[in-house]
Amino acid sequence: MERKLRRCYWLLFFLLLSAIAWEGKNVWNMQKKTDFVSADSRAVAGRKDGGEMVYASGHPVGIYIKTEGVLVLGTQPVKAGHGKEESPAKNKLKSGDYILAVDETPVNAKKQFLSLVQKKEGEEMTLTILRGGERQKIKIKPAYSEENQCYQIGAWIRNDTQGIGTVTYVKENGEFAALGHGINDCDLGVHMMISGGSIYQTDIASIMKGEKKNPGEIIGTIDYTRENYLGDIGKNTICGVFGNLEKRREEYLHGEQMEVAKGKEIKTGNAWLRTSISGESKDYAIEIEKICLNKKEPQKALKIKVTDPSLIALTGGIIQGLSGSPIIQNNRLVGAVTHVFVDSPIMGYGICAETMMEESQG
Repeated sequence: MERKLRRCYWLLFFLLLSAIAWEGKNVWNMQKKTDFVSADSRAVAGRKDGGEMVYASGHPVGIYIKTEGVLVLGTQPVKAGHGKEESPAKNKLKSGDYILAVDETPVNAKKQFLSLVQKKEGEEMTLTILRGGERQKIKIKPAYSEENQCYQIGAWIRNDTQGIGTVTYVKENGEFAALGHGINDCDLGVHMMISGGSIYQTDIASIMKGEKKNPGEIIGTIDYTRENYLGDIGKNTICGVFGNLEKRREEYLHGEQMEVAKGKEIKTGNAWLRTSISGESKDYAIEIEKICLNKKEPQKALKIKVTDPSLIALTGGIIQGLSGSPIIQNNRLVGAVTHVFVDSPIMGYGICAETMMEESQG
């Protein structure tokens, strides 16, 4: 009897030890699982807290850009009288050159450059030019044009450009990004080297709908007056124009602030395009069909398709002037519209918002 009781005692003892060990293992496993979830939650919270927060705008603005120096569009002969022609700039200046100075006097505007040429009264002068990113000095002797009664070097030049584009985002401090691509000269297609610029309020006069082989456009009026001035442009890069919104900021802060998504977080599928061209800020349905994070062509990282019937009815799809319109997915800013397909206006490209953000800070 005593032996049986002893066996029962040891059996109960081992069962108790096993139960304690099993419970301890469960507690440890639960603790591991809890720690894993907490770590994951911290990672997500950290990404959101550390991400850039912006207002997705979609508001059209008038853009004025001033070049660094004056841009050479091309050369032509000067009619010197008696049927003679002279070509002072031939084989010396090329399309795409920037004239930065005349005899060490910095050139800031076309009108100023023409004045400096007249003061030389036909004497040889030294031009400092920028060609392919390199500074050079060349000598040119202006010719007198009997036709125009002034001295000329025989070159077409320009020093500013303007148009309509869309603000992509605005930060709380007023920093903004627009267009999603750089501003190029409309005649030469070269990226414009700027000394500065400004944005102005614009009024939409009409919308020319896009059609196959005939891209549409926003037709607006821009009054370049102090009353319509909104802010300054500091950078013109291949990924957009960047500056600071000084006035009427509240009109461009649409909705609530949202996080700028990383390129790797963008998904194919449903998204939204935000624009105010109808007179009020609206989000229109689009689809992101393809994502290609190719740094060689950042403006074509997103292939998009307009699916919203109301936007197609309003614009025909993507039109000139919509460049810079924010692309929103899962309540985050993922990109901006950059190009339209000429053969199909409902199709286009977009740039990643993360790329624009990085460019603004570079």
